[in-house]
Amino acid sequence: MATTALVISGGGSRAAFAVGALKYLYSQHPDINFDFFCGTGISALIAPLAALGEINLLEKLFTSNTTADIISTSSMLQRFPQSNSLYNATALSHKVTNIFTDQRFRALQQLNKEVFVAGRCLQNSRVTYFSPASTDMVKKDYDVISLHDNYTFREAVLASCSMPVFMPPVEVASLPDQVQQFSDGGGASYHPVQLAIEKGATDVYVILTTPEVAGQHDIVFKNLLDILEKEVDQHHNGIAATELQSTHLLNHTLTYLDAVKEKMKQAGVPAATIDDYFDVPAGAFLQGKRMVNLHVIRPKHELDVHMGGLEFIPQVMQEMMAAGEEQAREVLHSSS
Repeated sequence: MATTALVISGGGSRAAFAVGALKYLYSQHPDINFDFFCGTGISALIAPLAALGEINLLEKLFTSNTTADIISTSSMLQRFPQSNSLYNATALSHKVTNIFTDQRFRALQQLNKEVFVAGRCLQNSRVTYFSPASTDMVKKDYDVISLHDNYTFREAVLASCSMPVFMPPVEVASLPDQVQQFSDGGGASYHPVQLAIEKGATDVYVILTTPEVAGQHDIVFKNLLDILEKEVDQHHNGIAATELQSTHLLNHTLTYLDAVKEKMKQAGVPAATIDDYFDVPAGAFLQGKRMVNLHVIRPKHELDVHMGGLEFIPQVMQEMMAAGEEQAREVLHSSS
């Protein structure tokens, strides 16, 4: 059965753009029924709440919290020599605990939907998708782990939100056998669209928090921290462009093959012969593949963020949320 997926990239405070896009989708297109949700970075907070339909709570979270409600930067110099992060993320840990109550976790388990939050394991560099109601899987490019208790789910959400170096990695304690620490699952190896397609999605709504073309900044980076923020942010934010390109390529390939088969049919070639011609080992990777309708919502220009997206300013996030609403309106209007 065909399904519809929602995939949201990370980006720290930029995720206010995604909340704005969701606000538009849920209010203006209630006919779109998402079966599958996936988020990484701070979007690990967004995806589960979107699955529960709690858009008002998301709007409140992204318009009322400041940087101090998420991280503390004041002890950086004291933490640097002996800690595994520059900043203290205790405030974020408390927030995750308060948001994901036992009641919400049970509601996620009982949904007729699948919800995933992505983390990257520091020990083996693999992307892991944690879910409160899915089936364990080991794939070539990723793992899927089903979580059965809220404590572990909170750990997974916190791990996904944790930008490496600036925030501490999270050890998901219930995983067996060996130590596994996780941090933000974004970056080039983050393949949620692939996961959605393998789950049967034929419509995938992708909300990105970065523009298609990076902007030019007339900024002179004068200290190590600024450069580090920029490099870590670039590495971990968003979905790899190659993944969207590969999905478009798959669509073009399937369209081309269908057109060739139709011309052969019109030329009088029997259906069994056509099938035989195309039944070759080189085409095995296309077996079972279907066309995927991609709906990509992303900002036209780079969003106004600082500290690599770790600075949370309510007024700025309100503006990014408004930009997300407007862009979602434009994309959905053009595709209707």
